[in-house]
Amino acid sequence: MGVMKRNLILLGLVMTFFAVSPAFASVTVEQTTDAEYIMNQGYSQLVAEDAFMLKNRASGKPVEALYRRDNNLLIRSWKAIWGYIDPARDEFDRLHHDIKPSPSASDL
Repeated sequence: MGVMKRNLILLGLVMTFFAVSPAFASVTVEQTTDAEYIMNQGYSQLVAEDAFMLKNRASGKPVEALYRRDNNLLIRSWKAIWGYIDPARDEFDRLHHDIKPSPSASDL
């Protein structure tokens, strides 16, 4: 076997390996929606908790918070006042409530 033919075969094998190697590095959907994986990718705890809760809600599993948020009375009062002034403020418990499709007086 000539040197050129052997080099072409080796080059073909190396190119085949590199063409197939991305398939070995696959990540499943279950892994990408895991809270720890999301936080390791640079997202916040809030985004990780949202993905965790939405995934559990869609699959029918019990929905509970990942992280506890204990605040003292002063901070809770300030957040309540600021939430009344700015209704567009995101709250940590925005996914922890029952969504009702019909409007009510509590929406005001």
